[in-house]
Amino acid sequence: MPRRVCPEHKGKVPTSAHGKGKRWQVRYRDSSGEQRAVNFDRKVDAEAAADSIGNDLRQGTYIDPGAGKITLQRYAQQWLAAATAGMGTVDAYEGVIRNHIEPHLGRYELRSLPQPSLIQGWVKKLQEAGLEASTIAWAASILTAILDAAVDDGLIVKNPCKANSVKLPRKPKKKIVPWSVERVHAVIDHLPKRFQAGGKLTFGCGLRQGEVFGIGIDDIDFRKQLVRVNRQIKLVRSTMVFALPKGDRVREIPLPEEVAEVLKQHIKGFPPKQLALPWRTPDGEKRTYRLLFTTDEGKGYHRSVFNQYEWKAALAGAGVIPPREKGSPRYAAAPDDGMHALRHAYASVLLDAGESIKALSEYLGHSDPGFTLRTYTHLMPQSETRTRQAINGAFTRPRTTCSAKDGRSCVCTECALAA
Repeated sequence: MPRRVCPEHKGKVPTSAHGKGKRWQVRYRDSSGEQRAVNFDRKVDAEAAADSIGNDLRQGTYIDPGAGKITLQRYAQQWLAAATAGMGTVDAYEGVIRNHIEPHLGRYELRSLPQPSLIQGWVKKLQEAGLEASTIAWAASILTAILDAAVDDGLIVKNPCKANSVKLPRKPKKKIVPWSVERVHAVIDHLPKRFQAGGKLTFGCGLRQGEVFGIGIDDIDFRKQLVRVNRQIKLVRSTMVFALPKGDRVREIPLPEEVAEVLKQHIKGFPPKQLALPWRTPDGEKRTYRLLFTTDEGKGYHRSVFNQYEWKAALAGAGVIPPREKGSPRYAAAPDDGMHALRHAYASVLLDAGESIKALSEYLGHSDPGFTLRTYTHLMPQSETRTRQAINGAFTRPRTTCSAKDGRSCVCTECALAA
């Protein structure tokens, strides 16, 4: 119960402050057992607070009133420091926080953020700045993760990003249009000779670009007709490193005979080269593998350099993009025709041949077959013909040969129809 802070005592002379100020106090022990006290002007307010605090303590929803005084900017930096994702991913988080979250929300204390209208206003500012819906969704997902951690830390009661009133702009649904087999071969034919087998392996086994760059001779099992995807080459802070495949999903993929023959010929013409790179981070311990695909200098392929020159030169040679303008160091943009197009073509060929979504998901290294289905469902063969054939078969009754001389005494289908 609230109690008077300064009760009158006989023999004491009241001062000028007597009867003024917050004279009602609520004392309690918080969830950690620490003694706390809050003062109020009116008894009715103190009683309401006592009931509310007591209820929160019983339900385990009590939040220290002073806990949320930390700014979002400061808490976000703490969140980054504790992140367990890979260095490249954490760098991406840091960029989003620095460019899109801190300028608009960084100065606010966490205790003021639970207003969903503040989050919705932030989303609107990002839209007005010309950011695409996918970029806004990415930024919102990071802010949501930060505030989820704040809820878990007991700094705020709930995450305002998850309020029903917070609406993100809709991302336009863009269906993947796979390349034709003719285009696939045309582009591969215009790749450098020493990487044409790399293009065929990408298309023939659905590998990601970094996985092809990191494939070693020991990852090809010609006897069992398998490709083992054990690593990739990725860029971390502009440094090439070896790392596990995306999502750490090491996997095996069937090796078609045609692709196996291409790899055998490639190995004869361009013997595997040993390459040492740091593992996972630029300062990681170096690991050495005998790679199937390296540059003329025996180095690993740098994604940015390869895409801008070798890959786009092949696109131009195949007529996918216009030739490079005279005097220009760069080709035209090709956002939908990156090397990932070979992977999409692989998926479309398998689906057209009747391969299951589950198997395709495993070969592509997806963690969720549902994602594979959502990505490629429009490429699956139409089922109308199969449906008609199945129902027609169900309606067709079996016909038997009648051995009776008089069909009237027979109950077989043929005689019944004849009657």
